[in-house]
Amino acid sequence: MKKPPQVKEDVTCNLVPMIDIMFLLLLFFMLSADMTQRQFEDVVLPAASMVQTGDDLLGNDQITTVNIFHRPEGGGFSCALYKNAVCRDAEHWRYAVRSQEFSAQTIREQIRIEAEATMEQDIDPVVKKRMSARKVLIRADSGAPYGDIQRVMLICGEVGVYKIEVAAAEPPKA
Repeated sequence: MKKPPQVKEDVTCNLVPMIDIMFLLLLFFMLSADMTQRQFEDVVLPAASMVQTGDDLLGNDQITTVNIFHRPEGGGFSCALYKNAVCRDAEHWRYAVRSQEFSAQTIREQIRIEAEATMEQDIDPVVKKRMSARKVLIRADSGAPYGDIQRVMLICGEVGVYKIEVAAAEPPKA
């Protein structure tokens, strides 16, 4: 009798299934990772190194400029903090639109009046309300609290203005 030929078995480790499993695990952990911790990071607002001049904005009546500035010295008012450090007293900060001063309580009404002057007739199907064609440019002092800038943005959203730009203060001359 003849002997059947011997089959030589090659014993090697096949890495392809292991690589597939590793990619699946990596994908699983990336998609299921908790990304909500990002909201707790500190935000440092950038400082402007260059400023674009706003001369072209002066003649445009579709743009409303909201200036946020520290209350000027004089008239029985002085702030030692603003001269030497950063003033965070909310009563010391003012808003101005078209050279008229407003407080944090009265700026809402002025922005609403500005928005209604250019309100579109059609209701936007996405946000289910009328939107204004007005653009708001927020110019804030370099020491202005970010909450004041955020307040103006929220007011704009509530009254229907969705075109908002934020300008930086001119950097000090070196």
